[in-house]
Amino acid sequence: MSEHDLITDQGLLALEPYAVEHAVILAAGLSTRLAPLSYEHPKALFTVQGEVLIERLIRQLRNAGIPQISVVVGHMKEQLFYLEDKFGITLVETDDYLIRNNHSSVLCAASFLQNAYLCSSDQFYEVSPFHRWENGSWVSVVQGLADNRETPLRIDSKGRVASRDIRQSDDSWYMMGPAFLDQEDGARLVELIELDYDLPGTKEKLWEDVLLDHIRAFEIYAKPLPKDAIFEFDRMEDLCSFDAAFLENVDSAILDNICRTLDCDRSDILDVEPLTKGLTNLSVVFSCKGERFVYRHPGAGTDELVNREAEAFALKAAHSLGLDSTFVYEEPAEGWKISRYIPNCLPFDYRNSAHVSGALEKIRCLHDSEESSPWSFDFYEESQRIAKLLRSENAPIPHDFGTMEAMIGKLAEPMRLGRGRPVLCHNDFYGPNILIHDENICLIDWEYAAMGDYGCDLGNFIAQGSGYSVDEALAVLPFYFGRPPTKAEAAHILMCTAIVGWYWYVWALYKEHSGSSTGSWIRTWYSAAKQFGEAAMDTIVNQPNDIGSLSEEQFNALVNLEQDSSAFIEPSILSGLGSLGLVDDDGITAAGLAALEPYRAKRAIFFAAGFGSRMLPVTLNTPKPLVRVWGTRIIDRLLDAVSSIGIEEIYVVRGYLKDEFDQLRAKYPTITFVDNPLYDSTNNISSALAVKDLFQNAYAFESDLLLANPNLITKYNYTSNYLAIPVDQTPDWCFDVNGEGVICSIAKGSEKPCWQMVGASYWNAADGKQLAQDLPEVFNSNPEARQIFWDDVALDRKPQNYKVRIRECNSDDIVEIDTFEELQELDAAYRTGGEGR
Repeated sequence: MSEHDLITDQGLLALEPYAVEHAVILAAGLSTRLAPLSYEHPKALFTVQGEVLIERLIRQLRNAGIPQISVVVGHMKEQLFYLEDKFGITLVETDDYLIRNNHSSVLCAASFLQNAYLCSSDQFYEVSPFHRWENGSWVSVVQGLADNRETPLRIDSKGRVASRDIRQSDDSWYMMGPAFLDQEDGARLVELIELDYDLPGTKEKLWEDVLLDHIRAFEIYAKPLPKDAIFEFDRMEDLCSFDAAFLENVDSAILDNICRTLDCDRSDILDVEPLTKGLTNLSVVFSCKGERFVYRHPGAGTDELVNREAEAFALKAAHSLGLDSTFVYEEPAEGWKISRYIPNCLPFDYRNSAHVSGALEKIRCLHDSEESSPWSFDFYEESQRIAKLLRSENAPIPHDFGTMEAMIGKLAEPMRLGRGRPVLCHNDFYGPNILIHDENICLIDWEYAAMGDYGCDLGNFIAQGSGYSVDEALAVLPFYFGRPPTKAEAAHILMCTAIVGWYWYVWALYKEHSGSSTGSWIRTWYSAAKQFGEAAMDTIVNQPNDIGSLSEEQFNALVNLEQDSSAFIEPSILSGLGSLGLVDDDGITAAGLAALEPYRAKRAIFFAAGFGSRMLPVTLNTPKPLVRVWGTRIIDRLLDAVSSIGIEEIYVVRGYLKDEFDQLRAKYPTITFVDNPLYDSTNNISSALAVKDLFQNAYAFESDLLLANPNLITKYNYTSNYLAIPVDQTPDWCFDVNGEGVICSIAKGSEKPCWQMVGASYWNAADGKQLAQDLPEVFNSNPEARQIFWDDVALDRKPQNYKVRIRECNSDDIVEIDTFEELQELDAAYRTGGEGR
């Protein structure tokens, strides 16, 4: 007989004000104390004594007649989605579980806390504590917990919770199990959590702590329950002691991995404890057959940051070299790893010369090992990639980010010059990854290991928390080299330290933007990038010769030496460069590379918006730059040429059949497309206008040029210039030049000797900046100006603002295909009606 059968309709009506309206179940947490099982499934989904914990709890609530049940989910929330269909409950999603305790989950469920039960999903109630009606707010309490993990309470003579109790004893009462909050108290709890939310210390508080902090604002009764009525599972031992078959029956690939690797049974896995160190992964330490091991589980999103195959390769190499005695096994496809746990390790001390010398000798052993990995890692390139991600996601950028980025960019090329041959590097070589035990040293955590610059391992050692000043950093280098470093080596290590610090700083900005805190590390990496970057700049910039003021003879000599250190240079020029510190006996120095930096091509612009009507019928379905000649797209030869000199910042202005250009991304992933909606109503000045801010240190190409000589696309250019062919006469666009080779006029056709224009130009920083101003001014000056070629802006409309030279080439170097007939003449495949090989 149910309680409803004993109560009249009038009695039910009298109970209505006491009806429980909601139940809120908290199921968002990580449950790290139940690692590694909680790495695979939310604790709420553990099966205990044949029942899924949260399903059992929901059934008990439903059986009590609770009409609305809400579950707050976070960690692995997708595994709990099925509950909505199976039980008709409501899911409330939160991401705050990553950075806050469960008070934030209560806040997310604020609208459901009217006359509501508040429960934890990880508890097992032997007998249901829930009822259809409740008379006032209460919290369940249990007397004399075995391990006193909860806060003891003081209960007054009327049975109300009065305060925390300062004493703990076998008869103390502890809050444990469900609670019931009436409408008034539910609203008050939410209000107090909101009030305390931003106070120091609140992040770590349970909702129960907030309640007890303000218990005088409530009239909440203590509802005693027998100790064996509630079971809470905080650790694996709790589960195993309650359900002897739990460990054998739990669905866990992690336990299977451990058993298979260590040739053990699940019952051999004991004393499991989570490890909290590390910013990337989830790990536990455990015992098996008398030994302690660490199981490393890859953290969420680490597949995008870590190459597990490269890590596994490096781990095997390090183990064989005696550098990492902890390694047992890594599964490269899935990223999990088992290592031996080394107890009683001393913390690495950057001020202990024995620690420092031993660590640097170990890393030198790795670099000298001749081990060769198929993978490589470049800290500067990776920093650029992550910085691009930050900008693409509109992440907040710090005020001085651009200034520091520019400084680091000036160090990149000189650093590359000094790196020597690539060697196998650890790439995360710093204190926490250096274990000191029994006077032995072990290097661990090889997640970023790959071929790279030896100096970047030293840069990691210094930049990641050493606390060294620049002088102190230089003072430890003899431990690595076995001698004092040369000036070039010392300068190289300073550059590496700055760039490594910058990489980790940019990485930290992205992690913070993604919701993962890096704590004080972000400041550490920022400071290293700034401090060592400025010191490195002193080694290459503070020279008698000012950056950007090379004579043309000096420029040509440095370019030749950059390409070939043994190139012949006229002795007087060589001597002058040596006195400036730009060259030495080994060739061009880091300072010399820095002096060339203002002349380096940094980006390339391709104008590819036009229809190409004279190339019909082949351009009917294909933009002209994508037409194939001898089996290769016309634009590819130009793209290959700019890529070969290190240009990654590539822009393609498109219009006609613009989506067809998307195919280029497969081969050239750094391309940025810029759409020109005016391509069919204006001349190509509108395409130049669309990229007006990108001409500084930039090549600009008409994309229908067939490049036969890629050597025309040079890494460095002394001045702005156009490629041009000397001819006796021409019907095409051409230049007249003065005695210095500077273009003084442009015209369509000439019957006298001139320079036939080729649609490939280079613009230095000053002229590129000027174009950004002149292009919109000319374009908007009158309607006629919208129908001119973009080249006319600098060469015809505003020539006084520019000094553009010609750069000689010949007709075999580069060909402009204007008509279908010219295409047929060039590629025989088009003469037979085909579309090219």
